[in-house]
This record gives sequence, C-alpha cells and structure tokens, in this order.
Amino acid sequence: MFYVFVADSGEMTLSPLIDDKHLAEEAEVLRPGLPLSFAQSLLGEIDEQRQGSGRGGVWPLWGGYSRERGEDKKRDGAWVKRAMLRTLKGYPGLRDQNWRWEKGNSPETSWQNELKDNLGSITDKERVGDFLARTEGRLLAKADLQRLGQECRLSYPEILNLCHEQVGKGDAQWIPAVTRIGKGWRCERCGETKVEEWISIYGPAATCPACTALGAVSSLHELYRSGAPFQTMFSPSTESDHLSYSSFSDCGNMAWEFSPRWELSPAQKLAAQQVLEFVKEGAGERGVIQGRNVEKEVLLWAACGAGKTEVCFPATAWALEQGKKVLFAAPRQDVVLDVAPRLQGDFPGLKLSVLTGTSQERFTPAPFVLATTHQILRFYQAFDLIFLDEMDAFPYYGSTALAWGMERALRTGGKRVYLTATPSRESLEKVKAGRMELIRLAARHHGKAVPLPQWRKIGGSMAPEHGCSGEQGEKVLQWLKELALWGPVLLFVPKISWVNPWVEILKKEFPQWSISGSYSADPNRTEKIAALREGRFRIFVCTSILERGVTLPNAQIMVLEADHGVFDERALVQMAGRVGRTRENPTGNAFFLSRQKSAAIAKAIYWIKEQNELAFAQGLIDN
Repeated sequence: MFYVFVADSGEMTLSPLIDDKHLAEEAEVLRPGLPLSFAQSLLGEIDEQRQGSGRGGVWPLWGGYSRERGEDKKRDGAWVKRAMLRTLKGYPGLRDQNWRWEKGNSPETSWQNELKDNLGSITDKERVGDFLARTEGRLLAKADLQRLGQECRLSYPEILNLCHEQVGKGDAQWIPAVTRIGKGWRCERCGETKVEEWISIYGPAATCPACTALGAVSSLHELYRSGAPFQTMFSPSTESDHLSYSSFSDCGNMAWEFSPRWELSPAQKLAAQQVLEFVKEGAGERGVIQGRNVEKEVLLWAACGAGKTEVCFPATAWALEQGKKVLFAAPRQDVVLDVAPRLQGDFPGLKLSVLTGTSQERFTPAPFVLATTHQILRFYQAFDLIFLDEMDAFPYYGSTALAWGMERALRTGGKRVYLTATPSRESLEKVKAGRMELIRLAARHHGKAVPLPQWRKIGGSMAPEHGCSGEQGEKVLQWLKELALWGPVLLFVPKISWVNPWVEILKKEFPQWSISGSYSADPNRTEKIAALREGRFRIFVCTSILERGVTLPNAQIMVLEADHGVFDERALVQMAGRVGRTRENPTGNAFFLSRQKSAAIAKAIYWIKEQNELAFAQGLIDN
C-alpha cells in the first residue's frame, strides 16, 4: 500500500512508508493506505479539481505538487485534504472506510524510528551497497523484495526504505504492476494485454494470467523497477587480471581469466570470430554502442552438435573486459544447468549467477547471469549482451510475454545473439529482410557430416494396439533390432499414451535388453533420464522431451509416425541431431517412419543435407 502525504502548502506526495523521513516539509498522512495505481489516479483527479482544467492524468510518484497559483488560499493543504476525503467517499466501495488524516510522526508509526537506527548500523556494515548490487537492473514484486530481504538479512520495512531512497534519488521507480493502456490493460512485467478484468472496491482492476509462475500480480500491486548506473554499463576494465563486475567489496571482486579447456574446431573458430566482430561493431573506445544503423541482433544457425555455446565464449570474454554485463538465457532449465559448469571451466574465477525456478539464491550480483527465460521477466535494462539459446524451443517460442521480457532486459545499444540448430520462420524472414544478421556454423566439432535421416514408408498406423501386427510390425521390429545392434536407440512417439504400451511391447519382443521410457509428466523422469545417460537402457521410448539437450554415445534414432502434426521440421532435425554427436562415434542412423513423406520430413532432411553441403564447400568436413 502507498500513503498520501499533504503539506500545509498543498503539496501532495506518495510513499510506501507511513512515516516518510525524506519529505521536504512536514505533512499529514491519509490512513489507511491505497494501491499505487489508485493513489496516482486520485492525486491526478484532485490536482485537476484544483487546477480547474482538464489536465488529469497519472500522478508522478517522485514529484510533489508545486503551487502554480501562488496566493490562492482556497487551494491550500486544508482544501486538498477535504477534497480528497470527499472524492474517496464518492466511491461506493470506499465510503464506509475509516478515512482520516494523521500527523506524519504518529505514535502508531514508532517502528520507523527504530528502523532509522537500524539503517545506521546497516550502513556501517556496507549492506546498503550489497542491496544496490543485488537490485540493479531489476523489476521486482513484493514477494521478490521479501525474498531479497532474506538474502540481504534485512527486514521488509528496511528493504522498503532502501527502495524508496533510490526512488527519491531518481535511480528507481515504483510502478503499477498492471497499467491502463487506453481502454485496455498491460502487465508491466511481461507485457501481456489479455488480462482478467474484475471489479474491486477501488473500481475496475485486472490480474495478469501470463506470468503467474513468478507470483500473481494485478493492477492493485506495484513493482519496484531499478535502473543501472552509467559506469556499470560502459566502463571497460583497466586491470590486466579482469576484475569481475561489482563496485561493492562484499560482492566478490574476484580475478578471472578466459582459459578455454580445448581448442575450437576450424568451423567454430570461424563462427566465433564472426560473433566477436558483431559484438564489437559500433563500439567506441569505452565500449559505448554508437551509430544508429548498427544491427543489434544476429542469428547463429548451427548444425546439431556443432558446439555453438563455446563459439560465444570469446565474445563473452571481450564484453566482460569492457565492463559489460552478459546474460545467457535458455527456455529449459537443463540447458542452463548444463552450460554453467562449462562456463566455470573456461572462465576460472568468474562470478556467475544461475537463475532457474529452483534456485536458492536469486539476487547474487555477478557480471554474468545464466537464466531460464522466465527469470528474465525480473530484469529491466540490465544487460549489454544477451545470448539466447534454443530460441525456437518451448516455452520461449510463440510466447509474447517471454519475448517482451527479453526485449526489456536489454540496455539501450545492447546486442542479442540467437543460437539455434532449427531457426523459426520468423527469424529467417528477419534475416531475409536485412533486419537480422546471419552466421552459419555448418560443421560439427569433430569435422564429420551430420548423418542424413532416412525416410522409410509404412502402410498403416503405428499405434501400439496394432503397430506390431502383420508384415508391417515385423518390418518395424527388424529395423529397430538393427539399430539396437549399433547402439542405444531413442524411439520417439507422437503421443504420451503410446509410451508405456510400446515399452511393454518391446520388453516382450526383446527380453535380452533393458528397455524403458518417459514423458513430460512422468514422476520418475529425472531418474530414468539419468540412467539413460549412464548407458543402462538399450531402447528408450519417449516423446519429444528428449529431442534436445541429450548426448548419448553412439545413439540411434527412430521416429514413429514422423508425419504426425506434432513433429514439425524443427523437432525432426533436433531428433535426428542426437546421432553422431561425439568424436568417438561420429556416425549413426536416424529413421523417419510414416505413411507419407510430409513437408516437415522433406524440409528436415533438406536442412541437414544443406548444412552438410555448406560445410563441405567451406572445407570444414571431409565427407
């Protein structure tokens, strides 16, 4: 809740603190408090009445009313307080509230005096600096601020006071979580406009349904939005041993170095140089992005298993040297957790902040942040360089909310690098239109071609109730046996309901092998996939949950009913890309089984073939 303060001069101010010590003059406070959005609207309405004009609008939180009509004694503080009570009682849901004006130093707010003493000791311990480092470039709801308090060892009132101090200095803002946009609404955390509207005691209100995973917010809630200081955004390091980003002594100021554990392949070196040039382009002597025509987005289109993550490390090192803040984001948690140790290995001493839905700490200050795309909604103009992996994957692909968050997390003049083996139609159209640059990483790190999938025609349904019957069933089982003799088989099926029945069928047909399966809602999914990685299964039946992020030595692939609508060309490329990923086993087989060769199947095979041809033409593969 926010409180309205009115001085004798008629100046009006809003504050989340019931006894705000930062006011320029003594004032009375209206009790009880009000939601920020309603309070801003109320002050705007009172100001309109006082001005006698049709100005209206939303009242700014960080400015008070200055008397423009000088000697008009009828519009002083007493008039404002009467007008405000009269206006509040005009709302049916508010007229019975116990509205009252109290002195700012009311005995009921004696806790504030205690708070002031506490803040003195906080300053002595440099915990204020810790707070600033943890909140820089953040967009936080009340629950986030409460959790921040736990990490900083501060009470919620102390956190609130520190936040409002930054607002008073102009370094942060309080904003309604859901705001009016014309006749509609917009969530200021995720940009969603399709909200759930309802009637509150303060009038029409709205709740955002799109970002509830981060905690529900409505138009009656507020967000704390903190900016980033200029020197953090642009100042390069002048130390030869690269100090990690932080101006606060307890944030780690650790020396780091870029020390790759293995050499990049020729294809990776070429792509890495192009990414580095893109990131450097338009940067001035102090790393400031200049020139309005410099493209801020590039698409790194890589072959499956090409090692695109490590390709970004040289550009990352350069950006960190310039004092820039870097984000590596991915839609799925397992990708984030997989990248973290690789970064720590190649950047010894670099402080990382790893943010997923299960992270114990969410406010660790660090120059490099690894996060799932949902966590990016808690940032605002925080990063100079963003790498987004798997831009075409669920839940990022098709989500306007996550795209909004990614856009708002980038600072002015910042750059984005999109990483994918299966670009979306929209991204390719942007490349064609010249609105996004394109970098190709056509060869895998081991210098061998990506095995080309084979389409094999089947005559009927592969549903488990009749998929193994007759001549067709015998043929499928024979193909599956051939694959299993080469190595572990991932058997992809289009429906969750097919997984367990196919597991039982195959256990009866191949009792000599260990066989299992899983799907997204499987309660034992984590344990089964861990066992799969350890090589404990010969055949593993699954849905598209394993189309990405899994590398199995000598893996073989079969996709049942590959022409099903759930398998688009991107999914099929990713599934086929599980084959031949390691230097020890660069070959393998991928079978697409279906009644017809769908457009998606044809396009997936074409994409892989085209990548191989490009890599061969560039001299990056030998076959």
